[in-house]
Amino acid sequence: MARRCYCCAFSVFAVAVAAEATLFDLDLSSLTKPPLWEPSFEEYFPGREKNEMGLTSPVVLSKPTREEFLFHARRGYPIVVADWAEDMKYTGWSCQDFAEAFPFGYMKAEYIDALPGFKRKHHDIKVIDGELRFKLGSFKPDRKTWWYNFSRPASERYKDDPLKPKQGPYVWHVKDELSPKEKLQVQERFEAPEFLQDPLNKAKMNRSFEVWFSPGAHSGAGAHNDGYCESVVSLQLRGDKRWRKMMLPKMSFLDSFDEFDGGVYEAKKWEPDLGFLNSAKGAVIWPPGYLHETSTLPPPDGKCGSALTLQYAFPQPVQFLRAFLPRLSMSAEVGHCVAMTWSGYATMQLRGIIPSPKEKKMKEQLKKILSLVDLNQDEEITVEETKTWFAKGESLALQSLPDPEFLQHKDLLIMYMAEDTVAYHDMNDDMKISKQELWDSLVQWNVVRVRMQEGLKLLNRADRQGLEAFEQSLDYLRREPLKLPSTVRPEMQDIFKLGKGTKVFKSLKGITSISDSEFWSPARDAVEDLKRRKRAQRKEL
Repeated sequence: MARRCYCCAFSVFAVAVAAEATLFDLDLSSLTKPPLWEPSFEEYFPGREKNEMGLTSPVVLSKPTREEFLFHARRGYPIVVADWAEDMKYTGWSCQDFAEAFPFGYMKAEYIDALPGFKRKHHDIKVIDGELRFKLGSFKPDRKTWWYNFSRPASERYKDDPLKPKQGPYVWHVKDELSPKEKLQVQERFEAPEFLQDPLNKAKMNRSFEVWFSPGAHSGAGAHNDGYCESVVSLQLRGDKRWRKMMLPKMSFLDSFDEFDGGVYEAKKWEPDLGFLNSAKGAVIWPPGYLHETSTLPPPDGKCGSALTLQYAFPQPVQFLRAFLPRLSMSAEVGHCVAMTWSGYATMQLRGIIPSPKEKKMKEQLKKILSLVDLNQDEEITVEETKTWFAKGESLALQSLPDPEFLQHKDLLIMYMAEDTVAYHDMNDDMKISKQELWDSLVQWNVVRVRMQEGLKLLNRADRQGLEAFEQSLDYLRREPLKLPSTVRPEMQDIFKLGKGTKVFKSLKGITSISDSEFWSPARDAVEDLKRRKRAQRKEL
């Protein structure tokens, strides 16, 4: 089955652009596609049937082999594994079961502020990361009814659509809010599925899961994006949950929006492309950058539903990352992943490869990679050659692992990393990297990274006109010309109101994206500080 057949459906672009029109000096005729080109949803996910809502269904697998799961997971489109939790110890557990087994846990109550009459002084509460946590073994929202038998309202903002969640769920952050002893009690019952039984994936899943509780019907979370740089799994233990999903839309700096809970609604960008039901024992798997909304069905036995959210280590959705890197780099949630996590795929984990707008520098990068990784110098890089390179001390592959314990299984780790890296570049499913494939990926990565660097400079100087002109100057690198939005997110508008030339940050050192964690959150504080200074200056006059 050909993986990326959209590539052969379009002719090679060859565009002549005056040198002064852009900072990039690329010969586009050397590329299979322009570096900011992206496939459409239909091209990347062909042949998917639509339901009565006009939404597409995900790929559904049942008892998949490891090879089947690898193929679909690397491809990156959302998957449902219908029987993931068939034999798990936690399957069928209700919220009450969790509360009785682990009364020491403290959970977050989503939308708790929407509960009429709620007063924090009446409850056993912890504050973690500035947010309230409520004890599993004692919380009664109305001071009379156990939390798992009590439905709380979700946000008022969601009343405009019957498919949006109406009741607030709870989330228990097992992975990072328990003592080691308590965490072990919860994690020791977790079991990995047959197709992910290797020690790397078992360890990653067991250490990463959190538990979601959904009392009553229509309980869920408003559409949002996660900040994870890897695929996410939602495993339904009890009850059925309806999902709507939406791929991140085409993005420019000016299209940035709040991807946190419900932000896509307020930005009026919510146009889901997937809609489906995940029943008990089933798992939904999706790649970074896929917004999602959930709402439970009425439980037939009235019991509160439960689900686990977790991440596995390998395979990663590398083909999805490669196909949609231009828009993912602009995400307010996962944009930071490009520089921090995903660059090693494009650069083959070589040291000293710095993003450049110049074709000469990019060709030097290409030559360097081939000289170090392509051992037999046949202008093709295999998995075996990549494994050999990753095992060397001069490679970056083992230098910044998210989990240092992975080194206990070094050979397996190198093999998985090599397979994912080769798959990132591979466009014809032969699990080899041709010189052309490597060149296409390298140019895309350089353009995406340099675009971010240059755009950040303009945004940091509150130069809207300059930023718009810069984005439009990149049209020849896109599939189609950019349509500038008439409005921008409130935080960006506040920056532009400062006046062209006003610096938000004195330095952009350490800022590699316009993700919320790297840019928007500190920018809000910086803008408020600048406003206070201006007000103080006016008072002195």
